[in-house]
Amino acid sequence: MATLYTPVPDYTGPGPAGVHFVDGRAETDDPAVIAYALRHGYEVEDAPDDAAATEAPADPKKPTKPTPTAKGA
Repeated sequence: MATLYTPVPDYTGPGPAGVHFVDGRAETDDPAVIAYALRHGYEVEDAPDDAAATEAPADPKKPTKPTPTAKGA
């Protein structure tokens, strides 16, 4: 389990992926949330070594480009 600290001291409210912060602190074991926090300036304690290499899931609100298909196939 990793402990996340927000860049805004004493923040209480929702964080990335639904993690809830109280007084600037939250806990998670989700490697995507940990990776996001590391990339966005959160302090992270006890993060697994592979968390920084974990890709966050794609944003479902962003459209993806369609895959081109070959004509006549």
